[in-house]
Amino acid sequence: MSSGGGEKRCSSPMLHATSEVGGATTATPRLLRRKSQRGNWFTKCFHAAYYYLDDPPHHPNAPQVDWEVPVKIGDEIRAAVPVNEFAKHVASLHADGDIGFSREYEAIQNECISDDLPCEHSQHPENKRKNRYLNITAYDHSRVHLHPTPGQKKNLDYINANFIDGYQKGHAFIGTQGPLPDTFDCFWRMIWEQRVAIIVMITNLVERGRRKCDMYWPKDGVETYGVIQVKLIEEEVMSTYTVRTLQIKHLKLKKKKQCNTEKLVYQYHYTNWPDHGTPDHPLPVLNFVKKSSAANPAEAGPIVVHCSAGVGRTGTYIVLDAMLKQIQQKNIVNVFGFLRHIRAQRNFLVQTEEQYIFLHDALVEAIASGETNLMAEQVEELKNCTPYLEQQYKNIIQFQPKDIHIASAMKQVNSIKNRGAIFPIEGSRVHLTPKPGEDGSDYINASWLHGFRRLRDFIVTQHPMAHTIKDFWQMVWDHNAQTVVLLSSLDDINFAQFWPDEATPIESDHYRVKFLNKTNKSDYVSRDFVIQSIQDDYELTVKMLHCPSWPEMSNPNSIYDFIVDVHERCNDYRNGPIVIVDRYGGAQACTFCAISSLAIEMEYCSTANVYQYAKLYHNKRPGVWTSSEDIRVIYNILSFLPGNLNLLKRTALRTEFEDVTTATPDLYSKICSNGNVPQHVILQQQQLHMLQLQQQHLETQQQQQQQQQQQTALNETVSTPSTDTNPSLLPILSLLPPTVAPLSSSSSITPPPPSTPTQQSPQTIQLPSHSPSDLSHQISSTVANAASPVTPATASASAGATPTTPMTTTVPPTIPTIPSLASQNSLTLTNANFHTVTNNAADLMEHQQQQMLALMQQQTQLQQQYNTHQHHNNVGDLLMNNADNSPTASPTITNNNHITNNNVTSAAATDAQNLDIVG
Repeated sequence: MSSGGGEKRCSSPMLHATSEVGGATTATPRLLRRKSQRGNWFTKCFHAAYYYLDDPPHHPNAPQVDWEVPVKIGDEIRAAVPVNEFAKHVASLHADGDIGFSREYEAIQNECISDDLPCEHSQHPENKRKNRYLNITAYDHSRVHLHPTPGQKKNLDYINANFIDGYQKGHAFIGTQGPLPDTFDCFWRMIWEQRVAIIVMITNLVERGRRKCDMYWPKDGVETYGVIQVKLIEEEVMSTYTVRTLQIKHLKLKKKKQCNTEKLVYQYHYTNWPDHGTPDHPLPVLNFVKKSSAANPAEAGPIVVHCSAGVGRTGTYIVLDAMLKQIQQKNIVNVFGFLRHIRAQRNFLVQTEEQYIFLHDALVEAIASGETNLMAEQVEELKNCTPYLEQQYKNIIQFQPKDIHIASAMKQVNSIKNRGAIFPIEGSRVHLTPKPGEDGSDYINASWLHGFRRLRDFIVTQHPMAHTIKDFWQMVWDHNAQTVVLLSSLDDINFAQFWPDEATPIESDHYRVKFLNKTNKSDYVSRDFVIQSIQDDYELTVKMLHCPSWPEMSNPNSIYDFIVDVHERCNDYRNGPIVIVDRYGGAQACTFCAISSLAIEMEYCSTANVYQYAKLYHNKRPGVWTSSEDIRVIYNILSFLPGNLNLLKRTALRTEFEDVTTATPDLYSKICSNGNVPQHVILQQQQLHMLQLQQQHLETQQQQQQQQQQQTALNETVSTPSTDTNPSLLPILSLLPPTVAPLSSSSSITPPPPSTPTQQSPQTIQLPSHSPSDLSHQISSTVANAASPVTPATASASAGATPTTPMTTTVPPTIPTIPSLASQNSLTLTNANFHTVTNNAADLMEHQQQQMLALMQQQTQLQQQYNTHQHHNNVGDLLMNNADNSPTASPTITNNNHITNNNVTSAAATDAQNLDIVG
């Protein structure tokens, strides 16, 4: 066996046995001659078995740490904590602004820096391009060696991956980075050689506008990566994670009786870890860790865990899994000791103090809740266990909202829109399109709730009041909701009809709601409506299912028939949420959401997590559960679940990667978060829309003039040389970076990748790429053609011409600006700095040219701001990551603001442009 990265290892068990006869540690010359003469014979006979050898390299110098033994750090002794004292221990670490966590984490950081473990193979010139980040390397003593292939160079056994221990199991995990296009083949070779059955992915492909991982599996069909062929068999999309079934095949192996050339690999892809920081609540993460870890067969190899760099979120997953097993087997917890141990196997595991704190809080939740994934027989047994249900109820309603959590609901202008004491939490409330100048116009008493499939599967709201009926239909219209479930009974006084009848539609400034038909079912009534746009021909069909007897229906089968009917999709279904209405948006509505989600979960994995749904619903809409009896109702209805609903197939979603490769990162973020669009993205899109409206307004003014006057003014401008060349235009052009170009009607503008929250400029807009000369000509051409309408054809044609005459216009001293949407509630389109003069054709032309130049100058300045911010972000991120996380990397900044490092290859430097605090 090899003791180093570059030596060849035996390629078959027979060769191992032969080389050790008589105590010798190397092959004899005679054996070597035979091997060289019959190399092809050895390859044919033992090549297949070779790929199934579990032969990790032996490293006698690997650091050994007994992590369960108490250790003294400074003046304090760190040891395992009994389970019944762990919550108190964590509370003490949280005291005084989390000072206890800071001390522990700093001790771990300092110890890892002082170890200075070698990682020479990661720094090899041919291997540097295989590292996604410059300072995230693989320790030599624990790195994964790729098995040699015929004709391969010695140093090509490298992949940025390390073996990491689990709880009482060595090499239980492989921690690795998100694969790069150049390492796809290496990644899949590792999966095959290490007999991996489970891949755990804890990152999205793009986060905050930065590439975090490349898509190393086929989006559909079959792809070949080196010698490994990968086929996507199945994909199950759930609210917080997706499970993909992949079939892999080794193309260089011949099928033998005792050797399979194909096997299945399951990828557990967690999609709801925020871009930076930690998840809002640990329950979904705990559930994911338990499900993915339990899926690994006993005879399989290590679980491969990766995020972007393979250290932050990867380490968090591994520690959680180990500690959950330690709790189960020994009733103790030792986060400090275990993390200290595995940090000697891969650098920077659990990369931030925030992740370290999250680990402890998650384990407190795990201890308090216990095992919450229940089999069908357990649901049947526990539905009548009152002590169990009462204890669960106490844990479920533990979160008590503060005023800051319900600030919008408590505003005086919004208080009259609330029926009772159930209010939406800020982070999960449903927003309406705001009306300009009207405070509170974006508020409705409604909350987003997750289901089995999506984070935004349901909207739970109260029965509309007389003055909130239009708000309700505005919400349906804004969010493309095509199914409404009404569970409240009518009394014609407080809970009256809020939908239109055949004679009188409901109208607003933007839409019209019309009644279509009504169908009576056994326990409920179905009504169909159509919402039509006032401005265009867009319309939305809506089905309302009214079931006032829920959940006390005629029999349990009726309950599930109703759920199936709700989830039936019409032909033009647009993937909107299901709106659930009861009198106060309370227990009835949330019970429906929980039952329908748990029915799909039970069908998918034969377990139901009632506790998780109930607790997260309370956290988003406190007050929905009034007693343990509400929880008992869920258990009771679930116990009658029939086995033939086929809800899993009816509700199936597909991850839409088709648009991701060419769309903006924000589109991908929207897809992966199941509709959760960050607020700053919405602001950027609104600002962009306003800018486009300003340009359209200018073009409309130009088109209103007579064609003959415009042509005359154009000829005069082109043919008459002028000495009044605008001096203020030249410095602007000279300062433009190569990526700036003016806006034309044929240009498509996309929001820029968002920066960090503290650096984000609300006015940053990304423009198409052209050279400064193209920009100069574009401006002169636009001014010269200001008298004629700007069309895609004319804009495109003007790009290839060369300006021959100076311009005779003057840029107005005041440049119009886009109002900051972050600081005002209304959107108003103003052209206060644009003045239309109609005295004569010459004055008209001058002012139109001024307006166009002003708008272009405004866009140029915004682009310069964005370029400045983006450059500082890239430089700052690189410096921060190397300074805070890497004891060895030492980049320097030259006078021309380029980052240099003598030991960095150009490929690695390109990868480092995306350097970030990764997880």
